[in-house]
Amino acid sequence: MMPELFTRPTTVLLTGATSGIGTQILSQLIASGHKVIAVSRTASALPAKDGLTRYDCDLADPKAVEAMASALLAKYPDVRIIINNAGLQLPMRLDNPALATDMLIDEIAINVLAPTIIARAFMPQFMALSEPSAIVNISSGLAFFPKTTTALYCATKAAIHSLSQSMRYQSEGTQMRVIEAILPLVDTPMTKGRGTGKLPADTAARAIIAGIRKGHDEVYIGKAQLLRILGWLAPFIPRRILKAS
Repeated sequence: MMPELFTRPTTVLLTGATSGIGTQILSQLIASGHKVIAVSRTASALPAKDGLTRYDCDLADPKAVEAMASALLAKYPDVRIIINNAGLQLPMRLDNPALATDMLIDEIAINVLAPTIIARAFMPQFMALSEPSAIVNISSGLAFFPKTTTALYCATKAAIHSLSQSMRYQSEGTQMRVIEAILPLVDTPMTKGRGTGKLPADTAARAIIAGIRKGHDEVYIGKAQLLRILGWLAPFIPRRILKAS
């Protein structure tokens, strides 16, 4: 059995740290004595605090992500956990003529390309370590049961699910873990005005950290656990519910 993570203070690279779930993960990790390298387009706007390193990076720009990952790998060799939390969800249908190609490219770049580039940079070092490390990809129940709107977002989360599985295969026999946190609808600025019964962001963050600590390959959070069960027993039910959501 793999040793548990977060049993002692460690250094975490966290993307999307300036809003929603990322802000809550950041504050909870810092409060527990961990060091966090917060990466986002506006990371420098975060209040300075002990244990926090701020790094501005436009995660929609693959070249900027590549430069960021290379720089942090060289400067912070003690990074042991990466949480790919940043995400973009466009509330538009593909048959909407106002949906510009650049918006589609940004959504794919932030949701899929950025985690892939970061993984490519850090996996060789992580896999060579004799101590536990982890790459955590934040996913969604929409990876399995997409809805009618935000089609591309659902597709990117399906890609992250597949990517996480392949990364797990590639790191077999090492101390590196690949963890996918599968979320329900969470109350964040990105989901403002969408749906009801949202999971509070601080609760989601706490569950993500607990799942990382236990080293589970897949962490189903909140109502996503119900999706998992229904997906086994009666997949037509979540398919119908999510389609209309």
